[in-house]
Amino acid sequence: MRILKVLNNNVIISTSEETGKEVVVMGKGLAFGKSRGDLVEKEKIEKIFTLKDQTEKGKFQQMIENIPQEILEVSESIISYSEKILGKELENNIHLALADHLAFAIQRFKNGYEIKNHLLWEIKKLYRKEFEIGLWAIKEIENKLAVKMPEDEAGFIALHLINATMGESMTNTMDITTMVQDILNLIKYSLKVEFNTQSLYYDRLITHLRFFAQRVISKKNSHLTETPFYNMMEENYPQAFSCALKIKEYVGKNYHYQLGKDEIVYLCLHLQRVIDESKVNK
Repeated sequence: MRILKVLNNNVIISTSEETGKEVVVMGKGLAFGKSRGDLVEKEKIEKIFTLKDQTEKGKFQQMIENIPQEILEVSESIISYSEKILGKELENNIHLALADHLAFAIQRFKNGYEIKNHLLWEIKKLYRKEFEIGLWAIKEIENKLAVKMPEDEAGFIALHLINATMGESMTNTMDITTMVQDILNLIKYSLKVEFNTQSLYYDRLITHLRFFAQRVISKKNSHLTETPFYNMMEENYPQAFSCALKIKEYVGKNYHYQLGKDEIVYLCLHLQRVIDESKVNK
């Protein structure tokens, strides 16, 4: 692998030996003293990812040129830590989105402008792991850049991480977060239950609702359209079934999305677990 272009001491553009496509290669001191055509020192490579097109390549180069090196390094530190904690690689757009967000947020904060995160409560409840990473991130920013930021910023960072795992825009992620919280409130008051937020069933419910909301927002119907279990759910789990129909009414009215019978069945299964667990805990 050879250097096509040096972006800074830690970032170069090269060509993938496997695909022949241009890739961004990152690593501490990877490009120090190097120039076009030099071999890349493989032992210094920390991350490689492919840019989708020339537009993304141009944005990435512009980011490297305009964002201070120390912010880029903190951003990459947060991304690496996130991937370790979440146990998965984040989508490539996080490298652009997070660094750009941090640069703007830090400058805004230094100028005395604070923006309240109106989804902070929901983020804390629905995306606990991502929010904990956000708290780690603002501590890292304080340690590395001497800028002390509020919890609201941890929430914004968490949203960027969620974007990079769900493949959605920031707007869609915020809509998904709002929808999940609305549905949880509907479930809580319809079933007259208190959620055990530490339970496995609660985590499974949240996961199901996140992907369910993502389908609704993106207007993607589920793969199944009919199921033999629909009538069985109505007969055997009337409380869960009634609640599922209320959720159907909510998404139909607010998001113009019609739930299929299979989706109602899956909702019933999760709702019945919530009902059963609440009985055990009484």
